[in-house]
Amino acid sequence: MGPFRFTPLENFTIHGGGDINKTSRRVESATIPDRKGVVKGPSFLTGFTKKERINHPQDFRRAMKLGKRLQSKNVILFIQGNKAGFHRLGIVVKREIGPATYRNRMKRFFREFFRLHKHQISGSLDMVILAKKGCALSRYREAEKELRGLLII
Repeated sequence: MGPFRFTPLENFTIHGGGDINKTSRRVESATIPDRKGVVKGPSFLTGFTKKERINHPQDFRRAMKLGKRLQSKNVILFIQGNKAGFHRLGIVVKREIGPATYRNRMKRFFREFFRLHKHQISGSLDMVILAKKGCALSRYREAEKELRGLLII
């Protein structure tokens, strides 16, 4: 165990350094500030479960071939109705977009947008988000603005 110990209670003590008795101090309020713009609700409303993912290649192909195609500067969105009774999301970010860290960030942005806004979209849809080759999204707010424009939320 390292030199610091943390006890997750409302009133907790922080111990640091070598001699625990000399370097202890009492912290009275352990509150975490609210994050701005985060939807607070039950996890079953705001989660992103496995059943909401498009996993099979034939489902991707069907949505991309038969679905409605909406384009913006950085993203192509394919939308097709399904009979599942809930929305499903598929994400395509090709290797030519950039390094793995950037591709993973794009996927996180798209998943987060879907998780927070799926309750605002009517019907039950299969949605495939394809990042274009020159995709230049550096912040979540940029991705959110672009996807909101496509879905008109």
